[in-house]
Parts: sequence; structure tokens; C-alpha cells
Amino acid sequence: MAGLVDIVRQARPDVAVTESFGPALDARLASAMATWRDVKVDPDRFVRHLASRLEPPLAMLDQLHVEDLYLACGCMDGLPAAHEAFDRAHGNGIDLVISAAGLDPKSGIRDRVRERLIVKIGDAPPKIATYAGKGSLGSWVRIFALREAQRLVTQDAAR
Repeated sequence: MAGLVDIVRQARPDVAVTESFGPALDARLASAMATWRDVKVDPDRFVRHLASRLEPPLAMLDQLHVEDLYLACGCMDGLPAAHEAFDRAHGNGIDLVISAAGLDPKSGIRDRVRERLIVKIGDAPPKIATYAGKGSLGSWVRIFALREAQRLVTQDAAR
């Protein structure tokens, strides 16, 4: 995995990368790959995605939910294993939010929320592409699900 730090430096010349960043990056990448064993995101691709989430002036991984970003990256890339892992990890949370909003998850709202979240439609990336990794993916998904469910109900009512 030599060269991952160089990918970060090339992708983000505005972010200073210290000596300790390389070992931290290797450890966090290994942790993400272990957390989502069935999800096979190309390491170079993931590091470019991760680099896009770093904030200047100093590259710091401890402020990011790297494991969650790894799953999100797999979903963005349309990996079936990532979609399955996403459903296992976050499907119940989506259902709870939809139910708490007074809606029936079996009404098709859940599938529409999930599709908008993790499925690329045409040239538009899935909404999970906007996940910045600053909070947990689970919390982000639940907030998105609530807003999206409300939007879909309003949209359906207007028809």
C-alpha cells in the first residue's frame, strides 16, 4: 500500500501531511477493510475519496468516521456487497425513522429512500456521496431518511 500518502498529497496539496499520517492511514484503511470484509473498494480509489473529506491545514484522520466513509464509497461505486452491507447496517434505522414519522415502511417509501441514498440514477451520484464522514453514517442516514420521506410524501400528495 505504498503510495497512499502520495495519493493524498496529489489529491489535496492544500493539506499538510505529517510523518505520522502514513501509519495512521494504513491502520484506518485496514480497520475499514476489516469492518466491511465483503466490501472490496480499491484502496487507491478510497484514499482519493478520503482525501476529499480532509480539511486544511493539517491532514487528520481522527476527526473522520473512516470506516463509514469506506462503506459510503463502496455504495457510491455501486458495489453490490456495499449495498447489502448498507442494508444490514442501516435498513432498520431507516424503517424506524419512517415509522416514527407515521408512515408505513412497507408502503414503498423505504425503497424510494434507499434508492435515492445509495443508487446512482443517470449521471447523478447517489446522495450518500454528500456524506462527509464528520458524524456517524447511521445518524446521517436517519436524518436523510426523515427528510426524504417527508419530501416524498409531499411530492406524492401534490400529484
